[in-house]
This record gives sequence, C-alpha cells and structure tokens, in this order.
Amino acid sequence: MLIVRAVTDIAERGIRKGDEFRIYIVDAHHHMGKEKSHRNTPSGAYDFYASLWFEMKKLAKQKLDEDSLLFEPVRVEGPDLASRCFNSRKSWTRLNHGWLVDKTVVFPYTDDYAKSKNPKEPTFKVSNDKIAGWTTRAPHSTRLIGFARVDPTDESREKGLAVNELERSVQELGLRGLKLHPLAQLFVDSIEGVMTKDIVKRAGELGIPVIFDTRNITTVLKIKNLVDSIRNDPECGTAMSGLRVILAHCGMSPGDPRLYEVLKDPAIFAETSTLHDLDVPVLFETAFERLSQADFSWSEKILFGTDFSFLSVQAADIILFLLSRDFPGTLADAQRILGGNSLSLIQRPFSTSAGVQMSPVEYVSRDIGGTKQIDLENSLLNLFSGDKWDLSSLDLMLPPAGTWPEPVKLSDGGFNGVYLDSYVMCLRSRVLDKEIHVWVRRTVGDSVSCSLLSTKGMARIDTVENASQSFNPVLIRSLSDHSTTLKSSDDLTKKVLSLLA
Repeated sequence: MLIVRAVTDIAERGIRKGDEFRIYIVDAHHHMGKEKSHRNTPSGAYDFYASLWFEMKKLAKQKLDEDSLLFEPVRVEGPDLASRCFNSRKSWTRLNHGWLVDKTVVFPYTDDYAKSKNPKEPTFKVSNDKIAGWTTRAPHSTRLIGFARVDPTDESREKGLAVNELERSVQELGLRGLKLHPLAQLFVDSIEGVMTKDIVKRAGELGIPVIFDTRNITTVLKIKNLVDSIRNDPECGTAMSGLRVILAHCGMSPGDPRLYEVLKDPAIFAETSTLHDLDVPVLFETAFERLSQADFSWSEKILFGTDFSFLSVQAADIILFLLSRDFPGTLADAQRILGGNSLSLIQRPFSTSAGVQMSPVEYVSRDIGGTKQIDLENSLLNLFSGDKWDLSSLDLMLPPAGTWPEPVKLSDGGFNGVYLDSYVMCLRSRVLDKEIHVWVRRTVGDSVSCSLLSTKGMARIDTVENASQSFNPVLIRSLSDHSTTLKSSDDLTKKVLSLLA
C-alpha cells in the first residue's frame, strides 16, 4: 500500500498538514508469459513495482519543489496478511517486496504458447493454464488475479472453440476475467459480429469483466455498439446483469468527447495505461467535467493500469497526478481509481467447479485487540506449507457499490474502503477435488467471525460487498442456523483447523 502525507491543511476535508493515509493500489492491466523479447513472471512484476516506486520518489521530489503536490508519497507497506503469507516460507520471503501495488490483474501476452499445432485446440489454452498456475497458488494468489484470453476467430475454425475455452478457464481454472485484443487477433472489423458477441455474452453470463484492447476511438465506438446489441437482444437478458466491459488505454483518446459519452453506459469503464504527460490531466479533468452530472460518481468509471512489460514508469504520472493540486477529485476518488474500481468489478470470491456441497459452519469469538484472529490466520498460513491445502485466492471485503468512503488518517485507523481484516480465502485441497471458502470478518463488539462455506450451491458467498443486504438470503439463514458463539476465544483456531483436518 502507498502511504501518502498531506503537505498542507485542507480545511474543507478536515485534513491537516502531516496527516498520513493509506492507498490500496490495483494494477488492472499486466501481462505475464513470453512474447518475443517480452518476458514476465510474478517476480518480474514485483521487481517492476519496486522500480516504479523508486521512479515515483524521484518525480515526487521534483513536484514537491514545484509545490504541485497536495499529498506526498512517503513509503509503501505490504498488506499485513498477504505479507505474512510471503514470510511464512523461507523460499517465498525474497518475493515480499514491490508493495506499491497490492493486487495485479494478469493475463497472457499474444505469447509463444498461444498457438497450438492441433487445430482442435483453442488459441491461448496453454497460456491460460500458465496464468492459472501462477495466480491460484500461494503465495502469489494473495496478490495476483488471473484473467483468460481467447481468440474469437477460433469460432471460424470450429463453432464453440473460443467460448468453450472461456468456460474452461473460468469454471475449471478459476480465472476471473477475460482479455480480448482485436488488433493482435485480427478481429477489429468484426468486433460487432456474432463471434465476438457470443464470447462477450458468455462472459456476462459467467459474471466476469472483459477488458478490450483499444487503440483509437473507432474501436471504442464499435465496442459500445457491441454492448448495445447485447442489451437489446432478448436472448441475452441474463448476460447484461453481469456484463462489465473495460476499455484498455482509454481508447488512446482522452480528449475525445465521444469517449465520455460511451462511459455513461453503466456497463463500460476505462483503464489508464499508455496515458502519460499531458494526456493525464486531460483524462481526469474531462471525466470530471463530462461525467459529474451522471447517475454515478465520475471516478467510478476509471481504473488504473500499467500495461507492463510493454510500458513501465509512465504509470507514475497517473499516480502523482491523483495526488496533485490539479486533480479535481478527493482522496476517495483517487482510491477508487487506483484500486477500488478494479476490485469492485471483479467482486466475486474465487471459485471453480471443484466445489462440493457442504453445510456452512460459523464460529464467533470475542477478540479484543485482534490477537485471536492473527493466531487463526497464522495457523491457516501454516497449512499452505503442508501437503493438504493450497490458497487459491485472498479476496478482501469492500464497501457496497456507490458508498466508497473518504480515507481515514492513519492515526485514526487508516481505513480506506478496503477491509484488510475482513476477507474470503479460497482453500483448495491438494489431494481431493474439493475447495472451501473461509470467510473471516470483524464484527461489532470486538468480535471475529469465521465461516466455512461451500463454493457451490445456494448457501455460498457470491460477493465481497461488506453489507448484509448484499448477501443472498439463503446464506444468511444457513449461517444463522449453524452459528456457534465460543465461550473461549482459544477454541476458534482449534475448531476451524479440526474441520480442515
């Protein structure tokens, strides 16, 4: 997490000079794999973020001398639980750095593994397997979120080839979004066609976001037409409820008014990679001006991304502008753009088809100071060093849509909208076809609750929004029927581990 310090009083926001705040950052656009001279792995990502932080500090010093910053970036800190995961095994400790960015959405390049010699095998099958291998196992599963890639033109070779690969990637591998690249896969002229529509429709039905590479405003307008065609097709009704489309690189058109007309669509969002220098203020100032009268907060429509390894330190321009005097929003707007929006679009806790039906179990324990929760967490982390369980994801709880709060200063707790102490872990068995959600959350009265849930069926958690009205009523009733308040807080870890034995 990025720690920033106010360089002056901001009376209208109740901020005093020297107040420090946490910003949770998510990179929504990051490549892994191998494509010609471009190679990247999880360790490469963390090294990049360390170098990006170094570049930011240099640029921030210059901007402070120019008196252009409202908040100074002062240091980075790893989120406690994820950082402890990296420190739980000696071989992982060396990777516990680069915490300027806390979560990273990763997907394949158009890489050396993409094409198969077997005409019956879809493009990107091996690439998607590699992304899943990196993102769904500890320790990287605490900070990487895997997206799949498919090639819509596969549908011309065999009907259903690309759609089936999307379904396999989501349901079997646990990848949580889709990247489509019209230029690289040569379907720019058929973005609005049936092949692409079938894939995007299926992504909406699966409830995963789709990020499109966009090189110009013409591509953006075609994507808008595609979304409208799905919306207006009575056979696509279920798809629209889960459809979220992200325009990578903002169509490289931050000054074009047509971009902001497209962003008024409730299903469409923009991502910032490639923008730098004078394009940066153009994007945010124009978005503030043209989207402020909409039925949503203008800052809910923009996601931060780096496009590493094709691009690198340009991302520092985005972060520093959000901390500058010229940024038209508040610190809450900056937090949405830098991380909250990406997490909200992904939203669902990790799961695959490996889940099995089980009755939920919930334990509630008094936990003054949080020591019992830390004991439970450390015991769970120790499981991942054994041979029975692996950690497929760590999904932090978020505020309900449209309610993102202003960050609280560190001296008052430092809450920034991301619940670092309330989350869903997905545990997958290494010996059985089985996975479990472990849902931990702080509750009123200095208590901690830990629920063990099936990832399938009606009594499951299907959102990370931290509000009871967001959870499905079957889950709430089932937890009420299977909840135990422990007399001794020492029993919490024993009870949970006994069920996982």
